[in-house]
Amino acid sequence: MLEIANVGFDRPKTAPLPGTVSFYQRHLLICTGQAEWPSHIAADGGFIQALSQAVAGRASELALEVKLNACDEPSSGPGYDLMVFPDGIRYTGLTEADIPVLIEEHLIGNRPAVQLRHIPLQGQHILICVHMNRDPRCGVCGPALADLFLQHLAERGLDGQVAVHRTSHLGGHEYAGNVVLYPGGDWYGYVTPADVPRIIEQHIRGGKIVVGRWRGRIGLTREEQVQALAGWET
Repeated sequence: MLEIANVGFDRPKTAPLPGTVSFYQRHLLICTGQAEWPSHIAADGGFIQALSQAVAGRASELALEVKLNACDEPSSGPGYDLMVFPDGIRYTGLTEADIPVLIEEHLIGNRPAVQLRHIPLQGQHILICVHMNRDPRCGVCGPALADLFLQHLAERGLDGQVAVHRTSHLGGHEYAGNVVLYPGGDWYGYVTPADVPRIIEQHIRGGKIVVGRWRGRIGLTREEQVQALAGWET
């Protein structure tokens, strides 16, 4: 584990950010109602492990490349709720018995599984990695950023329009704080408390990329991410 003195916002931030998001096209976010998970959520047993193994086992058949995370959002009742981005769907009350239908209909068939209860996702969503058991850099930076986003959103009257989700390992803890914004699927790294108002005003309210903190975007290869940012900078 890293020395705790080198995990906060004041540590060196020298690595280039553009092109650091691994390619994926669909993001599954499991609502666990907690913000602490083992280092690898796929080894946690139960629904999370079963869904992770099912996705991995059918990977070659999936319509889109899938990324899977847990978050602190509580489920709405018994079973697990599952948010799907950028599709904008929230399945409710899923159990392990529902996983084959989810895989066949939505992840392979590329259409909502009508047999499973689901509702549309509203508004914008901020995902922030807080996974301390995976790496203390996000474990230290993430919770502080989540609290600040909630504070600044409330001050601007946006707390009912923008949701904040604390998540498991997103990828690239060396770039903590790591923040992902949906529905666009843009990733930011090296985010500090001073960046929070700028991300809200410029990206969430203004729809413009914060160039100096942008890592990449859903659906783009690493090369396409670098090319996209080069175009915005010119």
